[in-house]
Amino acid sequence: MKNILRKILGRFFISKIRAVFPSRVQKQLTQKERKEIEERSGFYQTFIGKNELCFDVGANFGNRVSPLLNIGARVIAVEPQEICYAFLKKKFGKKITVIPKGLGESAGTAKFYLSDGPPMSSFSEEWIDSVKSGRFKDYKWDNDVMVEMTTLDLLIAEFGMPEFIKIDVEGYELEVLKGLTKAVKMVSFEYTVPEQSQRPILCIEQIEKSNKEIECNYSVGESMRMAKDEWLSSAEMKEHLLTEAFINTGFGDIYVRSKIAFQQRN
Repeated sequence: MKNILRKILGRFFISKIRAVFPSRVQKQLTQKERKEIEERSGFYQTFIGKNELCFDVGANFGNRVSPLLNIGARVIAVEPQEICYAFLKKKFGKKITVIPKGLGESAGTAKFYLSDGPPMSSFSEEWIDSVKSGRFKDYKWDNDVMVEMTTLDLLIAEFGMPEFIKIDVEGYELEVLKGLTKAVKMVSFEYTVPEQSQRPILCIEQIEKSNKEIECNYSVGESMRMAKDEWLSSAEMKEHLLTEAFINTGFGDIYVRSKIAFQQRN
């Protein structure tokens, strides 16, 4: 029955219904979701403390918001998709601040390409072109809207310096980082390889413009654990990003931390 409805109404419309009227199936997943939150909380606790400020850029339906709140962090969630914004407001209420904008190099407006599955919507035509005939061939980007944009620097000016910035914006990570000119203790950004093998390198180089003393690690897929036992220098990480071993990981998150800040913390 679910498959029939999806074909008739479309995946995007079905997701809207679920956001407003949680299904019985979703309620049955509570125990599984609780386990995922605990695992993610344990990971984040290794570098985020209670009451510390975090920016969740590309919050989507909040799968990173819940674990951050679980450890007592303060969360600013940035999410331009109307359906996701409404869901976050309904689910978390006043526990978080939701910014219904996109992030980029400068304030203004930008064209946002809507996917029939909300997690795949993106500001990046380049990213969409690179994945639509391969790993995400079942998705379509037939609609677009103009979205108000802000920057990480402007968010910092309004809310203060975060301890951690998580960026997951479907190929637009570099543009988001171009709007940051301050050294942050920890930044993570999503990578997609082999489609965008050079992008992670450019992202690290962008972070280096405001913080030369950094070290890097990464988490494969949704594993929520660091792939390397020891953190790598910027040069070592950029070299590793070009290896077959890394490219075969497919996707995940790269973590870049301020070396000096973490030495002082520990």
